[in-house]
Amino acid sequence: MILKTKAAKLAAGLVGFAFVFSLFVTPVATKAQTNTELQAMINTLLAQIASLQGSIGSTGGSMMMSHTFGADLTVGSQGADVVALQQMLVTKGFLTIPAGVAMGYFGELTRSALATFQSANGISPASGYFGPITRTKVNAMMMVTGTTPGTTSYPAGCTSSVGYSSTTGMSCAGSTYPAGCTSSVGYSSTTGMSCAGSTGTTNPSTGALRGGAGDVTVTERNTGTHDEVLEGDEEVKVLGFEVEAEGGDVMVTSVRVEFKHEGSGSRRFNRYVDEVQIMNGNQVVGSADVSAFSESSNVYSRNIPVSGVIVREDATLRLHVAVTAVRNVDSNDLGEDWQVALGQIRFEDATGAILTDNTGDGIDGDITETFSFEDLQSSGDIELTVSEDNESVNDARTVQVDDSRDTNDVEILSFTIEAKGSDMFINEIPFTITSTGAGVTEIANDFRLMMNGEEVGRASIDAPASGATGFASNTDMTRTITITDLDDDDVMIDEGDEVTFVLVADINDIDGAFGNGDTFSVALDSDDVDAEDENGDIVEDLSGSADSGPLTFASSGIMLAAGRSDSVERVYNLDTTSSDDQGRYVINFDVTAFKNDAYVALTAASSTSSATPSTAGAYVYVESTNDNDVAVGTSTITTTLELDGSQSSGVSQSGNYVRINKGRTAHLTLTVNYDAATSGTYRAQLYAVNFAGTAVAGTSQHLATPTEDYQSPSVQVLN
Repeated sequence: MILKTKAAKLAAGLVGFAFVFSLFVTPVATKAQTNTELQAMINTLLAQIASLQGSIGSTGGSMMMSHTFGADLTVGSQGADVVALQQMLVTKGFLTIPAGVAMGYFGELTRSALATFQSANGISPASGYFGPITRTKVNAMMMVTGTTPGTTSYPAGCTSSVGYSSTTGMSCAGSTYPAGCTSSVGYSSTTGMSCAGSTGTTNPSTGALRGGAGDVTVTERNTGTHDEVLEGDEEVKVLGFEVEAEGGDVMVTSVRVEFKHEGSGSRRFNRYVDEVQIMNGNQVVGSADVSAFSESSNVYSRNIPVSGVIVREDATLRLHVAVTAVRNVDSNDLGEDWQVALGQIRFEDATGAILTDNTGDGIDGDITETFSFEDLQSSGDIELTVSEDNESVNDARTVQVDDSRDTNDVEILSFTIEAKGSDMFINEIPFTITSTGAGVTEIANDFRLMMNGEEVGRASIDAPASGATGFASNTDMTRTITITDLDDDDVMIDEGDEVTFVLVADINDIDGAFGNGDTFSVALDSDDVDAEDENGDIVEDLSGSADSGPLTFASSGIMLAAGRSDSVERVYNLDTTSSDDQGRYVINFDVTAFKNDAYVALTAASSTSSATPSTAGAYVYVESTNDNDVAVGTSTITTTLELDGSQSSGVSQSGNYVRINKGRTAHLTLTVNYDAATSGTYRAQLYAVNFAGTAVAGTSQHLATPTEDYQSPSVQVLN
């Protein structure tokens, strides 16, 4: 790509430099001038400004234009930030704008010039991507316009020239240092900082890394990815993976990706793809032009530097590999498959160590996906993608219902539908509902589909409302509920848009076969969606799914919530006399009683399996994090359950029970000590809480779901 030539942009540039023309251009007789002549005049003027800046700089003044950059820039970016960046590169001699070409578009010339600037200023990687590191550097260099000759303007935070370096960053005597720094020692705005007296390291744009020596677990997660890429499509996610941090925060610094052609057609990667991106959500955190990839035995590979990607300890971050396709794929290459694979991931932990994870292992590894390139015009190829949306709706949870009246508008599934390649009209969407304890229609009597908050379709038992789909009542525990005639409500999704839907239900009162503890879950498979493109043809390219639940219905009982920020404690080397250590796990959780008072025994029971629990207040087991196998053998597990000492009114201890008045919440702490029979890495899992209406052993059980909310972090236990 090159800088775009547009007369309008050129005219705007001339207005911006009008005050300079009055100083440097001698008036001449009016005559028409071409864009080429005008741009040549601007280039000459910019060279004069650069020369003048050099002469003024020698006397302590500055003429550099004042501008603060606030966004990342890359190939394809446009606007005022791009103009300012190009002006800076021209002024410093890194960029020459060809005659007849206007500023304001970030093309290959700008990328190359920026890469040279980065290399000259010690910025790594020098890839030509204007990200947080380069932006911090350039903003520090953009001094205030119009300083008085003989005086000096220093960057923010500096009161003198002591310790200031425009190349490697600043550390000024008497200045205020970045968060975590108590002195100038070790500060670098290029590579991040590690300051004497601080904790861990700091990325200038994303904050301090906390904890100790870190590690990561990488797994494939392809939700939201696409198996087909249309010509000219940008940032199409083709491979997804999750990075979980263990032992401390980590900062991902680069991701290696590999591509290999499968089948006939051209094997040259640049015939299909212009650029490969690493994405965090919808944000590009790293990219590489295809020309930068290396090829060996038909495998194209590249380590792509990323910035601003921090994974906090025990948290999980999902990243994607995405591609931007060329606009004209040869017809002989359409429909051809390419395999994309994750290679090694480089990351930095809070001790400053640079580490590598090889879970992906490239094309021969397990984290791979296959996709193809298609042409909409020749193949009618468009794509509809279903994805899960709101986790608070879709996660397993308890729903309070009533003994005597329906509970309406209960949200049971949240999802999105994205249209690519064409506007789409949705005709019908079927949902599979699976129940336990009672039939689906014994639990619910009315289902409605909401689109952006507005009802667009309904299905009802036996006697449907006007415009609704009807279905018969029975005791079946698996039912397909279909919302039809959506086209009558103009359920259209514009090409490129993603629309949010929520399925809601009216839940019956507790009566007859429907009792406390009955559940159902909802599933939507994109293959079952009936949709048409803008030409009225049936959409056949469907991908993705959405699931919820199980939702547990009860008119009285308890609800669980994950604990506070201090919910996890890890203790090592409990047995200091030998290598036979123990792991100690502390899980905090809240129990809320609804409709009636609830009693929970202050006891805990454990097992080496998730079998039917005892009547103790809390039930826990220990599991391996490698493959989630439950720990077995001669392992010893000891447990305690107690109030944490910060209770509100309505919560009291009665003997060995805690009484929770209806509407009140008790804060409980479960402590697990684990002496393993075999050395390994283990974690504790709260399985369920048992309760009753009086101070007796628990007669009802509430499962702790979603399970990941009630897991402790892992710790290595030596035998």
